[in-house]
Amino acid sequence: MEIEQIFPVFEEGRILKRDSLDFIRDYAPDFFRLLFGEYGNGVIAGFSVHGDGKDIVVGPGILKHKDSFLCMKEEARLEFDLYGQLIQVVLKKTKSRASLDFKTECYGLSLEPVRVLGEGEYELGRFLLEPGARLRAYEDYKDFDDLSTEFNTLNPVHIPFASEGGTTLMPFILRLYGKGVLSSPKAEPLDLCFSAACLNSPCVSAQFIQSYLSAREGTVLAGQDNGYWYQELKRLYARLVSGGEKRQKPKGLGGKTMID
Repeated sequence: MEIEQIFPVFEEGRILKRDSLDFIRDYAPDFFRLLFGEYGNGVIAGFSVHGDGKDIVVGPGILKHKDSFLCMKEEARLEFDLYGQLIQVVLKKTKSRASLDFKTECYGLSLEPVRVLGEGEYELGRFLLEPGARLRAYEDYKDFDDLSTEFNTLNPVHIPFASEGGTTLMPFILRLYGKGVLSSPKAEPLDLCFSAACLNSPCVSAQFIQSYLSAREGTVLAGQDNGYWYQELKRLYARLVSGGEKRQKPKGLGGKTMID
């Protein structure tokens, strides 16, 4: 399936067309460049994935690729018959073309066996679906641990969500982490502060995740990817939400825990 993004071209001496004005109304490239110019390449918003029993459906979304933005305004349906294989939903830049009036950027949306993606290719989730099973997705997750269930569940961990200076984990992944840890009696003040940021910030950068894990575990972590950050957070989540680590009470406060 091919998706096109059309840009009007304005030059002196050409007739101003109504279609060009319509494209300006529907798409504001300068706004996006100003708002997300410092962000890395990746998903800005949307691109939810779910199954309807026959097809895999990808919802509308916005993607940043270098200095341009793909705005997919309608859902796309992809036929699915790759049962029993680990599959990833891939959105990739395919080609560009230009005329005197318009510049067009084309993207392909496909289902492929999991592989290392190249330049201009972006994962929108991965899953292993069994025949007759329903694909569990965003509205079905029970908690932070449930994101990487092996079968019949969309794994969103490897989706590159654009943030300042690079990419990070999707915000709803970190909200699940924050929700679980914030309600845990075993969490320390540092955990509570990070969890509050996960719940209240529209985007938590990979650098912030790295700083939290480094301070929490006393190690220096750098140059990692989404899969690594998720596994480290998952290990800590298990200790705080399910394991034997208890919140430490500050000395000299009569057994009370104070959070500024």
